[in-house]
Amino acid sequence: MNKILSIIMLISTVSFAQSKAQADTTWQAELIGALHFSQAYFDNWVAGGESTIAGQLDLNGKAIKTTDKFVWTNSGRIAYGTSKVARKDATKTIDEIKLESIYNYLWEYRFDPYFAIKAETQLASGYAHSEDGKIQVSDFLDPAYFTQSLGVLYKPNEKISLRIGAAVKETITKDYPEPYADDPETKEIEKTKIEPGAEAVFTVSKNLSDNTQINSTLDLFNGFTELSATDVKWDTDFTTKVTELINIKLSVKLFYDKDISLKRQLNQALMLGISYTFF
Repeated sequence: MNKILSIIMLISTVSFAQSKAQADTTWQAELIGALHFSQAYFDNWVAGGESTIAGQLDLNGKAIKTTDKFVWTNSGRIAYGTSKVARKDATKTIDEIKLESIYNYLWEYRFDPYFAIKAETQLASGYAHSEDGKIQVSDFLDPAYFTQSLGVLYKPNEKISLRIGAAVKETITKDYPEPYADDPETKEIEKTKIEPGAEAVFTVSKNLSDNTQINSTLDLFNGFTELSATDVKWDTDFTTKVTELINIKLSVKLFYDKDISLKRQLNQALMLGISYTFF
């Protein structure tokens, strides 16, 4: 919890200070926080069932500077959720930190050159659960992913964007190199993996109706050493506003990396929540 509060305070302080310090009105800043939850209770329910409670905290921030020569977009996301069933220990339902900075130069042509830096990790320890108990398999910054890319960006409007370029992805671990960074074909245990390759990132942010919005990002990465193996990360959120503060959110995450698992990974959640825009 201390990690979560520290990171939230840091992002809030930096974003607020930046928006106040810039006299230039070309800076546009936004910070949105949301708390989603679900709950079920059973007492002497003959048909069967177990009491459950789940909650999720989302914090999304963005700061964009636009001039006649370039657009500099900085964004950050923190999401952490847990679920508890009956007397069992609470387990994570989502845990991610994502920071991204994209600088694209404005050409007279449809495609603009860009440079991007991205960092991804998690807040808390992760465990694999089985009948024999639980085993820790990850931790804060373990693993951590960093990607630098350079290429061209196509953005026909404010709702859709596509960028394609050369990229370098670093996977850094400490206590849990397997399966994230270690190469099983070597005797040495590698804690860092560097993969030069190519990336394609397609994003959609669109209002489907007056109260419903979709935000979707499809992130594809191909290492040059194995072009037939594409890493896929697809995040999609549908958010429907019930009132100014209350919303319903459907989140679907699909992830595939054959070095981590030969099967695709899927995470889906449907929750009712409270959303508030700080600025």
